[in-house]
Amino acid sequence: MSTTKLGSLYSIVRSYALKGMLLEYSIYEDLSISRNLGEMVDKLRPTIYGSVLGEPPKPLTSENLEKIFQTSLIDTEYSLIKYIPRAVFLETYFLRHIYRNLKIILKARALGTPYEEVSPKINLRAEEHLKMRDLVIKALIEKELEATIETLRDTPMYKDLLNALEIYQREKDPLIFETSLDRSFYEQLSYTIKKMRRDERKPLEVLLAYEIDGYIVTAALRSRLWNLTPAETRKFMLSSGVRINGRMVERMVQATNTGEVLRELEDTCYESLLKTTDLSQPLRTVASIESWFKEESIRKAKKTFLQDIFKLAVIYSFIKLKEVEVRNLSAIAFGIEYGLTSSEILENIKRII
Repeated sequence: MSTTKLGSLYSIVRSYALKGMLLEYSIYEDLSISRNLGEMVDKLRPTIYGSVLGEPPKPLTSENLEKIFQTSLIDTEYSLIKYIPRAVFLETYFLRHIYRNLKIILKARALGTPYEEVSPKINLRAEEHLKMRDLVIKALIEKELEATIETLRDTPMYKDLLNALEIYQREKDPLIFETSLDRSFYEQLSYTIKKMRRDERKPLEVLLAYEIDGYIVTAALRSRLWNLTPAETRKFMLSSGVRINGRMVERMVQATNTGEVLRELEDTCYESLLKTTDLSQPLRTVASIESWFKEESIRKAKKTFLQDIFKLAVIYSFIKLKEVEVRNLSAIAFGIEYGLTSSEILENIKRII
């Protein structure tokens, strides 16, 4: 067996073990009735999070707890990747943590939010693993939007951000930068997956379809809400997705309204999401479609552990489920801090096992 296969096998087997440590819904229910964040931390000590909560953050806030949960995810994910030689796909997927920070920074620059308010929201753990800390710090300390983008000149997302800046100056919607960064990220991810062996690529494509195709659909819909021209819309689009081919993408680019974009999904595996849309409320429609793709992605990830044994798709699926767990814990901490009832908190909690 080759070194690559041995490294992959270790991380795959470990992913199965870590999946068994994901929190059950009953634990979320118990956490949601905590009287304060200190009690929530105490309840988490017997779980896998006990090791990262030995010294609770000071001050003990939901924002600081969220950072601890995120760091745990990042460290766990990186520990799985580093044992796999030439794990280009998983390494590229890991970059989403850096893209997340850049989204926060660019939104803050667009809104004029001061450094003191933005800095606590940035988690540089992924950058530390990849030796890219200086890149994000330079972007973080800049005060002007244009200067912030210039700090990213030598990165793959720079051209996309220049296009976004031009449109932002007219539309003034910070979501333009988030969409632009997503395009750059998914373009890199699509490229890496196409380079994989077919036996590894196919199971991953089944899962990634909901991320990549979901991005294409929501980007096309947002382009219509921003009243972009086809030429401008094309700058936010990928050439093709997984189950959305190039011809479908081009028709979405040429669409004159959201209804025409969604019509492209008729007679496809995504047709069922059309039942969740209300074209009279376009903003809500985009949000519901984005949510649908995320829910389907998680549903597929749950099945991977039985369907794609000993494939890299298992590692990806564990990461997806672990992300949901981190969001669940962060939502519970937020709800406790701001006095929400248990039922209100649990409305936003997703079952993962």
